[in-house]
Amino acid sequence: MREAGALLLAALVVRLAGAWSLGEGAPFGPDGTGAEAAVHLGGHLYPLHIALISLVGDGRTLSVLSGTATVLLLWVYGRRQGLGSTGGWLAATLPLAVYPSCLTAGDAPALTLVVAGATLATLGRGAAVAGGAIALAAIAVKPVVLPALVLLVPRPLAMVGIVLGLPAAVRWLKPLVDPKVDGGLLGTWWQASGGAPPGSAEEVLALLGGGLQALTAAPLWALVPLGLVAVIGAVRPGAARAEGAAHDHAGPDRTTRALVLAPLVGLLVTAALFGERLAPRYLMASVLALLPWAGAAVARRWAAVLLLPTAALLTQVSAYRATADPTARVPTLPTVPIPPVDAQPLFDESSTEGATALRAEAAALATTLPEGATVTVERRPHGREGELVWPLRVARPDVRFEIVSP
Repeated sequence: MREAGALLLAALVVRLAGAWSLGEGAPFGPDGTGAEAAVHLGGHLYPLHIALISLVGDGRTLSVLSGTATVLLLWVYGRRQGLGSTGGWLAATLPLAVYPSCLTAGDAPALTLVVAGATLATLGRGAAVAGGAIALAAIAVKPVVLPALVLLVPRPLAMVGIVLGLPAAVRWLKPLVDPKVDGGLLGTWWQASGGAPPGSAEEVLALLGGGLQALTAAPLWALVPLGLVAVIGAVRPGAARAEGAAHDHAGPDRTTRALVLAPLVGLLVTAALFGERLAPRYLMASVLALLPWAGAAVARRWAAVLLLPTAALLTQVSAYRATADPTARVPTLPTVPIPPVDAQPLFDESSTEGATALRAEAAALATTLPEGATVTVERRPHGREGELVWPLRVARPDVRFEIVSP
């Protein structure tokens, strides 16, 4: 219990510090503004995310709390699988686990549901069925965490829960099983194969080859090489065995060790689907699913080493946001330069230039526009004109909008 308490405190402090470093202003995260507006307006594509935001109060608080809970759940999962507790400590500081926990987005709470379901599934047969259903429900928060379902592979009965939940979940799986070729990411996840699944064995091999290339091109801070550490943990689980000896229980059995292949395959398939359009955020679920096995290979102190790339990621994105959104209240911090982070695409998927000023303009227009007025808004990439449209629509349902191309 002392270790669990220390882990929770460490995870929460890291995430609170990360959220603070990104600053205050317009909601910062993929679809952050739209999701918070949907609490009042309804009609969002991922209703469970909106329900959770409504329950907690705001999207970023939801991410911080759920991201912290995921760390503890992964700690429990690793221990119950005989892989030790180090995977939970790695999750406390891993860049791809910390950064989504600092955003107004559905990634962190969705991942919590998957890991909660996988951890529940370790408790027995009935719990495995319930765990599978809970884990599948995560795609109603954000389907980006779908690859983390591989954590259920050690508990085959969890598939019963997944199968039972599929009729309700199929609407969120359409980009995978019934893709719309010209529908963008909301229409198809087969980005590397022209929007449609491959039609031959040769095309499948080409897709997998492209996935390997995309993984080798992933930024250093994404820590894709943790896959190799996970393999070492499966083959020679030294840290897990030492922890097991200290607590008078065995390390991982042979089957559990072999199941490291599941998250490795998930990592490759994710990269193969997106190819050159692979964003680091899409790897979050697969890399986190590797951590129990990676933790079996390394000592707990390695979690502290991960703070370096996490600090580099957060401070470099923070510095870019301070420039691109100058009215946001972003703290002035020393930038950690190593490893280098391409902050612009990370900023672009979470915000837009002058986002906080747009929200201030929306607040001003809400008090001055006449009844039934029409507001002309210039279209922005990724629908980011919503930084003005969504808060104004919440405050003034009578206002109409005309979206024009620049």
